Amino acid sequence: MSDELPPSVAEIDQLLAEGVASHQRGSLDQAAKAYEQILSRMPHHFEATHLLGVVALQQERFDAAQRLLYAAHSINPHDVSVVGNLGTSHMRSGQLEPALQWYEIALKLEPDSPVAQINTATALHNMGRHREAIPLLRKARESSTNLYLVCNLLGACLIKCGEAREAVEPFEAATRLQPGDSEGWANLSTALNAIGQHERAGECADRALSLKPHSSSALGAMGAARFEQGRLAEAIESYRQGAALPAPSAEMLAAYGNALLANGLNEEAIEQLERAVKLDTKNLAARWAIAIAQLNPVSKSESDVAASRLAFARAVDEVEAWYRQSEGINEPYNAVGVMQPFYLAYQPFNNRDLLMRYGAVCTSWMAALPINSDQLREHAMITPAASTSDRRLRIGIASSHLIEHSVWNAITKGWVQNLDRAKFEIFLFQLSPAADKETENARRTVAELDDQAKNLSEWARTIRGKRLDILIYPEIGMHPLTLQLASLRLAPVQAASWGHPETSGLSTMDLYISAQGLEPPEAQNYYSEKLVSLPNLGVYVEPLAPAILDPGLRSLNLPSNEPLLLCPGAPFKYSPRYDEVWVQIAKQLRRRFLKRSSGGRLVFFRSRSETMDRKLESRLRAVFEGAGVEFDEHVSIIPNLDRARFFGLMRRSALMLDTIGFSGFNTALQAIECDLPVLAFEGEFMRGRLASAIMRRLDLPELVATTTQDFIQKAVALAGDAGRRRRLRAEIIKRRSVLFNDLAPVRALEVDLADAVTRANG
Repeated sequence: MSDELPPSVAEIDQLLAEGVASHQRGSLDQAAKAYEQILSRMPHHFEATHLLGVVALQQERFDAAQRLLYAAHSINPHDVSVVGNLGTSHMRSGQLEPALQWYEIALKLEPDSPVAQINTATALHNMGRHREAIPLLRKARESSTNLYLVCNLLGACLIKCGEAREAVEPFEAATRLQPGDSEGWANLSTALNAIGQHERAGECADRALSLKPHSSSALGAMGAARFEQGRLAEAIESYRQGAALPAPSAEMLAAYGNALLANGLNEEAIEQLERAVKLDTKNLAARWAIAIAQLNPVSKSESDVAASRLAFARAVDEVEAWYRQSEGINEPYNAVGVMQPFYLAYQPFNNRDLLMRYGAVCTSWMAALPINSDQLREHAMITPAASTSDRRLRIGIASSHLIEHSVWNAITKGWVQNLDRAKFEIFLFQLSPAADKETENARRTVAELDDQAKNLSEWARTIRGKRLDILIYPEIGMHPLTLQLASLRLAPVQAASWGHPETSGLSTMDLYISAQGLEPPEAQNYYSEKLVSLPNLGVYVEPLAPAILDPGLRSLNLPSNEPLLLCPGAPFKYSPRYDEVWVQIAKQLRRRFLKRSSGGRLVFFRSRSETMDRKLESRLRAVFEGAGVEFDEHVSIIPNLDRARFFGLMRRSALMLDTIGFSGFNTALQAIECDLPVLAFEGEFMRGRLASAIMRRLDLPELVATTTQDFIQKAVALAGDAGRRRRLRAEIIKRRSVLFNDLAPVRALEVDLADAVTRANG
């Protein structure tokens, strides 16, 4: 028998009081010694075991903390503090699944505890299960004393679920609770950006930076605000500063990568996106953006274009395989449309198979949207309002460009104005926050125009709730929400059109509305949808008839004594395959006009991306130099002009030269309005035949080239023949009315839409 007497209750209580006092002062080592003394005398003392585990947790000795906390739990399995601390020990050591399990046990023990609610919601948030966290945070908000934390976490979860509009209110509440905290203002800026309030978002980002100039979240918010305001270079600089600080978030790095992509800096973008993936291995959107980033907007050579296509195809398959093999990837639909393979259309190849692979991924991920998923997925579940034999057909048009925009002017406006209201009831869905006089004019002519701010699920419910017969997307590939919705089945018949002139690749799209004048005979081979070819140009368009201003040639450093040959495409429209065309035009103009340095000047335009401009100019200069042609003697690159000055420049120019491979429809129409001859190139695909269709509709085949050599010869000949250009201008003035106010395509569309509904109804 031991002669040692058992410790008295008073001694244990005294040691415990000393330990707790040291603990509260932050003297963790001293507190631990007191707790250890208790355990040396009473090994199963609950409070000492628990608190010693808490000390280990605070010192980030997670293995020791868990061992002690599990021991405390075995002594008293109903103590909610121990259960919560077990959750925290796993959470802080990166073990999210067991952390959630312990937090949920704590929540069952005390369902009304704000601490348990917040802890469980935090674990759900960190696991990407944001939607499950929202009700817990709303409940915690009713009674928690830590409202600032709750509001910020609630707003973050709402943002992640695509509910930015709802996120604004808790973020605003957070800034009222702690107006001196930078983080709250940065969060509010993020939400405001997402709902289109970019000016106010910028103000909040300014406030965040004024409070904490070296905050990565504040710099990220500023980068986002500047990006949405079109201040791309400033946005990238803000992101660069934020990314250089310690511990930038995965979200900020991904946004930085997306801004770099918008500026054509793909290699740098991939670096930042890969950093985001390392920080957040389940970040599907960042992985998807890396796949899209394989497509360079301005490639150095044809071989680079081919390599980028292979890399893109491989990356799409790899991301999809990774997604299928990974657990815990929640809400994959939020990755759809974050980045899109927009630049694929500018490569001179049949993209159908590539886009079908891409589209299959989009529709697969969108099927996870938690809103009647099975019904959204199944065609058979979408039924029209009633039999179509005795009512008007319900036509929906979903677009992010129901405003003064090339898609609206060329395609959508003519349908909205002229579809027979005795046969069709039209519902418009404006998916972006933009609005102008065209939006208001449209509102007055249709059954309904919905432009209320909504998240993805709300838009899906709204559109499906209209019980449409046909849903048309004039442009797919230009706005995230458009692609997300187009990847769902929201109407029995769904159609795409050529606002972005490329097949959607989506199995949810039944029809592709195009035109006889735009398509080659074998065109169906280029579409995953059934091709509908309307008569003529397929559209009802009106002249713009804008005010016209003198462009000021001297201010643009353009000569007044040389024919100006306008090359109006954005940098990404100029494929390296055709660089030699521009060199040969310049060379032959020089050879033909020996008395002058040039018989014509090629005029290119700068874009909003300095990087893309620089890449194109560098590439063209190298080709010119290789051919022994002085670039600056034959080429001018001028700023982008407003419409009035651009029309004025067209009036002062000799010729417009089509962008080979990806033509310009609205630009060619505008040139015709200015009596300016357009030398069009008739390409293999519809996107390369937009201008040639206009010239053929005018019955001016001499302004259509079918080979690059033909294009060069005609450009040189027209530049040197002012008399011929005058005759062409006269013919254009005489004939151009045929291009405008053409109702034949609209009447044909009415028939095609009715036939499609009849087929869908069996």
